[in-house]
Amino acid sequence: MAPSKRISSGYWEPPLAVTLTFLIFVVARYMQWGARRDILATIRIEFVLGLVLTVACAFLLTTAPLNLGRLKAAKQVLIAIALLFFAMIIQIPFAADKELAQTIFVDRVIKFAMLTFFMVTLIRSPKTSRWFLAAFLFACFYVTQEAARGALSGSLVWENQGIPRLHGAVPIYRHPNSLAGVAMGIIPFVVFIFPVIERLWIRLLLLVPLGTACICLLYSGSRTGYLAFISFLLFWWSQSRRKLRWVLVLAATALVVTPLLPQQYVDRFNSIGGQEAEGHSKAKRVEILVDAVTILGENPFGVGVASFPAVRLERFGRDQDTHNLYLEVATNLGVQGFVIFILLIACIARALLTARKRLRRQLVSLRKSASNSGKAQHQQSAMNKHTSDLLFMEASCTALLGYLYVRLALGMFGMDLYEPYWWFLAGGSIVCATSTLAMHHKTQSIISIHQE
Repeated sequence: MAPSKRISSGYWEPPLAVTLTFLIFVVARYMQWGARRDILATIRIEFVLGLVLTVACAFLLTTAPLNLGRLKAAKQVLIAIALLFFAMIIQIPFAADKELAQTIFVDRVIKFAMLTFFMVTLIRSPKTSRWFLAAFLFACFYVTQEAARGALSGSLVWENQGIPRLHGAVPIYRHPNSLAGVAMGIIPFVVFIFPVIERLWIRLLLLVPLGTACICLLYSGSRTGYLAFISFLLFWWSQSRRKLRWVLVLAATALVVTPLLPQQYVDRFNSIGGQEAEGHSKAKRVEILVDAVTILGENPFGVGVASFPAVRLERFGRDQDTHNLYLEVATNLGVQGFVIFILLIACIARALLTARKRLRRQLVSLRKSASNSGKAQHQQSAMNKHTSDLLFMEASCTALLGYLYVRLALGMFGMDLYEPYWWFLAGGSIVCATSTLAMHHKTQSIISIHQE
């Protein structure tokens, strides 16, 4: 009798030291280590880790280059990224605030874009994807749990616009809207990853960051966050296979939870379409939007990277930024930059949808092959493990789509162009595409062995 065939992993994995450095970089970036300890700020911990990873990734690409030949959607994301870089670079010499434009481009755009480079180079398997997601969720959880503890103690709560609002513990998350944004970033991943996790203790562990995220979202008093949450619910419903049951469960949950919510935050939500408790936040935002449209009309090709406040100050004597992602892109980069940014978003969404569709096809093929029960135990175990990997990557695609949906909703009331969200999404979409191709080869290998 011929010996049983064994199924190889079929995935390239980076060296363990590089993987650990990458995970530490992710945690340091999202937890803002440099803002927490003077010594870490002095040694520029994120820069040091990023420099080490840049050298390591450049070397690894010479030994294990990416194969994007068959991945049209992934290549389109890379092309859109290159076009966005070009749109920003050509604006810098003509920016109204040249010094700020150069600083933002170097310290934020290039720095955050390195996250995409690291993700694409190092994450090429479900295993590394799991570790990356764990590092990301841990960092976001740490941020939300310290804010949640600040809510209980009152140390991070003070009055803003007529209600007590929860703030973050580090500068980048200090504003309640920023804290609500990082909290909303957790929710899609917990919601869509939770059902495919097999181990009960991991499922229970995922509920902890979900709880701290909900606390931060509620007590931030962020109407932007509230609207983003409603937008996410609509996305979640659109992805549900049992939509009527989903609506019934949501209605029952709302009936139980709503009476338990503090009235001042219910009133804050109601003020979206009604009277504010204090201040004129909505009126000021409308004023900003009108100013932005006027400046865009006068400068259709853009005023330069991060230069809208300077132009607005000169034109109207007011210096607040756009408070709207889409007008931020249009006023900074011009109509051409806005078109490129929308193209990038469309390419990211297309790459994720294409990857998810291919993963679902693999699952169907694998389940059909699973009806053959006369195989060796290790082969059946390999099939089960691969099925679990396919389910995880499929859920990751949906979670990233939900994250994209949330960021676009938050962008209606926030300036996020020079933040890491888009680089995270671009990297995630390419990772899903490349991992799907590698998983396809393994799927075919498993099916061929089961058919023998």
